[in-house]
Amino acid sequence: MAKPTYQRPRGTYDIIPPDYETWRWLIETFERNSLNAGYARISTPVFESEQLYTRSVGDDTEVVTKEMYAFEDRSGNRLSLRPEGTAGIVRAYIENGLSNRPKPVKLYKIEPMFRYDRPQAGRYRQFYQAGVEVFGSAEPLIDAQVIALAARFLRQIGVDFSLQINSIGSAASRKTYIAKLRDYFQPHLKKLPELAQAQLASNPLRILDSKDKSLQKLIEGAPQIIDYLDKASAQAFQQVLEHLDHFGIEYDLNTRLVRGLDYYTGTLFEFWGSHQGMQNAIGGGGRYDGLVEQLGGRATPAAGFDLGLERLIAELQKKPSQIPTQKPQVYLVSIGDDAKAQAFLVEQQLLDAGISTVCELTRKNLADQLARAAKLGVEYALIIGKKELIDQTVIIKEMASSNQEVMPTAKLAAEMARRFSVT
Repeated sequence: MAKPTYQRPRGTYDIIPPDYETWRWLIETFERNSLNAGYARISTPVFESEQLYTRSVGDDTEVVTKEMYAFEDRSGNRLSLRPEGTAGIVRAYIENGLSNRPKPVKLYKIEPMFRYDRPQAGRYRQFYQAGVEVFGSAEPLIDAQVIALAARFLRQIGVDFSLQINSIGSAASRKTYIAKLRDYFQPHLKKLPELAQAQLASNPLRILDSKDKSLQKLIEGAPQIIDYLDKASAQAFQQVLEHLDHFGIEYDLNTRLVRGLDYYTGTLFEFWGSHQGMQNAIGGGGRYDGLVEQLGGRATPAAGFDLGLERLIAELQKKPSQIPTQKPQVYLVSIGDDAKAQAFLVEQQLLDAGISTVCELTRKNLADQLARAAKLGVEYALIIGKKELIDQTVIIKEMASSNQEVMPTAKLAAEMARRFSVT
């Protein structure tokens, strides 16, 4: 087989049938859970001002310094493809006056993200995330509700996970803790990798988020932020944990968890898949109470999470599949060229009535067409031959029992709608 002239860019992939069934199911399940919980969908552009991300994510984070697809357009504007979803939604929240709506404002999104990262299993340069954002409430119950929504979705799709949770407290808490971290890492400065040395100067919290194996033992001995939370932060975090206990959601208190974006405050959490661990968390989130004000809006508490769809699929592929497939309900069998046009007409009538119908019009042999209907798993095969064409009828064959009956074409759509309870 000749090599294709054009190939997809490195770090991307095509979603083709039947794999898209899994994607459709994941998205529909996430949407149903979000809508049931009172969230409304929001969608923002795939590119934004580069400064939006450097200001919110942190201009010396790896996301900004190494992974952003930043470019200059023909007008000289610096833009970036979306590396994460929260900053753009905060911009939209401010710009579109969503802050004037009754609080809390609850939004969900399912969007592609773009990062120039080294492609590997579960990690791509274009990837998809599903998540939620809640604006306008500082109640610890909101943190727990957001976590519960994600946990409910993961349980429904059959992904085994552990919930890792921590708090990085208020700005004052972090200032005290960062000083302690600097004191801890400074004697090891010459042994630190170049990136960690830079992080020690700018934000030592990022060292704790490092996946560098040479640093893990040193990180394990570092002071824990939980010991430096101020009273209000400690009380709020305790309430979050109590709510999770009340909801019956198990968690691991992970005092090394900091995440890699600058805008987080207070509660932080990650969901780790049973097959992946911290190197490839399947999602996470937390509070970002200062971000709306930082980007030009009024001071607004906020919380949210994102889940990586590719990583969820990787988890699902490692266990027996329970993904439901969408099967057509009927298959139209046409015998002879003259019956094809009538079959096409009947197909349109059935589709108009909301009946999932396959009409391929390519197979000449009756046995082949019935075999195809059986393979598709339809409940009924509808047969149109020369006699049916003359009589304006259709043979309804129930695939499970092989029982057959004749139905006038004019009544077929209504009868199928009745059998499938289509309203």
